[in-house]
Amino acid sequence: MLTGFIVFLAFLIASFVHTTTGFGSALVGMPVLVFAIGLQISAPLLALLGQIVNLGVLWQNWKDLDWKHALLLIIPSFFGVPIGLLLLKGGNETLLNSLLGIILVGYGIYSFFNANNQNGKGQNTLSNRPHYFWGTIAGFCAGILGGAYNANGPPVIIYASITHRDKGSFRSILQAFFFINGFVIIAGHAFAGLITKDVLYYFIFGLPGLGLGMLIGFYIDKFITPERFRNIVIAGIILLGIGLLLPILWTFAL
Repeated sequence: MLTGFIVFLAFLIASFVHTTTGFGSALVGMPVLVFAIGLQISAPLLALLGQIVNLGVLWQNWKDLDWKHALLLIIPSFFGVPIGLLLLKGGNETLLNSLLGIILVGYGIYSFFNANNQNGKGQNTLSNRPHYFWGTIAGFCAGILGGAYNANGPPVIIYASITHRDKGSFRSILQAFFFINGFVIIAGHAFAGLITKDVLYYFIFGLPGLGLGMLIGFYIDKFITPERFRNIVIAGIILLGIGLLLPILWTFAL
């Protein structure tokens, strides 16, 4: 019963963070879930419940969805996934996570100090036209990272944070990408036989926490100004990078 309560709390916090920022549920929820129920159950469980959060946030921001940018990320990612699966045997996950962590922290710090030089009205100055080259590169790299290490977030988060500064379009683009790719991830877990009775059992505990976290997030979102949202996103990017670097730093510390 205690384990079930931990799962409930993990999804409450994870869904609240994801609803507020548009990303971060894995960063927040995965460490707690792995500690409580192990990686083999946590990964498919988070994939299943994560789809509900993605759909909820996408529905909330549906009117702000920029399909041109979303498809620029989604379509190239499909071509990147097979390459990522081929690289899965490379055993370079630690090196890759370190590189991604450094990039995210560096970009977050740059964005923080550069924020005062940008338009702080929540309007974005880059999304008037699709950025075909960078959108394709971001989507393709996300597909590779997702197929190899289930880490498809960083490239699309950086792309969306550059091209869309208002919270509605930023979150809707990410959710469209995460939602479509989520089916690929779930199919992979199902094909590998990882969606077991234990996963469905903890699904029952996680679902109420996820729903409550989403409700709290949707409520608090009403009071988040565009400027404050921008700062939250920057902080989230930095924390995401730190989260990728912590296991490596912990290993060296030992």
